[in-house]
Amino acid sequence: MEDQIFFDNKFIFFQEKNKEDFFYGSLVYIVEHNSNGAIGVVVNKSISIDENQIYKSLGIKNNSNHKALLNGGPVEINKLFIIHEKPDHNESIYTSSGIGLTSNIEIIKSLQEIVNYKFAIGYCGWDAGQLDYEISLNSWLVLDVNPKIIFDFPPNKIVDEVSRLMGFDINQVQNTETVTKH
Repeated sequence: MEDQIFFDNKFIFFQEKNKEDFFYGSLVYIVEHNSNGAIGVVVNKSISIDENQIYKSLGIKNNSNHKALLNGGPVEINKLFIIHEKPDHNESIYTSSGIGLTSNIEIIKSLQEIVNYKFAIGYCGWDAGQLDYEISLNSWLVLDVNPKIIFDFPPNKIVDEVSRLMGFDINQVQNTETVTKH
């Protein structure tokens, strides 16, 4: 039996030209990937809601720098997720680089002391073997880049930074044959 390769703590970039697909032009950070499936967050697309609206709706005073909310993915689109670097948060999924993902609202109260975090509406999810299959069809380009760029750049600049770090424009690498339906 061949060992399975997992892509947690990696980025994947959708390579298909199908502009109708939710993932068209999406850069996804994979938080968890194992034999049960995968979970990730789209990090290069935002929605026009300011994080201060989240704080205000929860009655929490905030002095943030008005970060945009990520359009995290097509799963649970009515739920808020937090991608963060708060160590040892019991209700977070963590990557090997220490980046966590949670939907626990209680963490928001402590975000004032966390420098690196972003809010996302929704997330990306794949069933067992689904992401592996899509990668085998070249629907996704797997990229090994320091995930701190999630926090260091606005969503609309992350693809440019990943391209710079990789040494080629990832927007120019496209699969022209495969059409994956999401």
